Amino acid sequence: MSESIRNNLDSARTVPMQVLSLGMPRTGTVSMQAALELLGCKPTYHGYTALYQLDHLPVWTAAFEAKYHGNGNPFTRQDWDRLLGNYGAVTDSPSICFAEDLINAYPEARVVLVERDVDTWYRSFEGLITEYYLPIHQVLQYLDPQFIGPTARMFSYVFNDRQGFYRAGNKKELQRNAKTIYKEHYELVRRVCPKERLLEFDFKEGWGPLCAFLGKEKPDVPFPRLNERGSLAERSKEFQKKGLLNVLRSLGLIVASVAVALFAAGWAR
Repeated sequence: MSESIRNNLDSARTVPMQVLSLGMPRTGTVSMQAALELLGCKPTYHGYTALYQLDHLPVWTAAFEAKYHGNGNPFTRQDWDRLLGNYGAVTDSPSICFAEDLINAYPEARVVLVERDVDTWYRSFEGLITEYYLPIHQVLQYLDPQFIGPTARMFSYVFNDRQGFYRAGNKKELQRNAKTIYKEHYELVRRVCPKERLLEFDFKEGWGPLCAFLGKEKPDVPFPRLNERGSLAERSKEFQKKGLLNVLRSLGLIVASVAVALFAAGWAR
């Protein structure tokens, strides 16, 4: 990590890292975020968190460059603390792209895996592929360098990089590789995580196994089952709206600057 990026974030951990929820996207990561926060692992870092923490994006980018491209040193625990020091748990991408790194960096953290049948999972994951490759997103990343641009750059290491997480450089390659990467990811976590630290969890089991594993009391509310598809659509609309507003503001400034310049030129005559 470069010094300029390192100096952007505080290295102090403010809450203990309790849980690494390393199930793939579209395996109930939004529900897991809600569940973990109800159990006191809060805040829990989700992929949606990264979208609205703009100072985190260059740090994630540096982490991807180091791990997947060999540019820079692999992240240390101190580096991860700079990024995740205010969070008591993680779930979803981009965190799961660094599963082995995080398991090793936080040996005190428990690891939870939620897995679905791969074909069922893929039918859900296709919606995420479609959202990522929407033409409006591809255009806005060039027109909005403040928000969409850096966000798209960071997530490109996940979805659109032949050396990245899905080893895919376009939509067809992502569709082709997704199931293979899914299986490889779960095999990796099971291989590198000590068995006593790992819980393979099914939402159908409710609070019981998760609370027992984490040493937490059962909440007096049902286990959260949130609509990930609806959440994705809602966030996508927010994402597009924010990007479009940034573009319109930029265009407004350009138009205003041109108008002022033309007025000044006319006045000078």
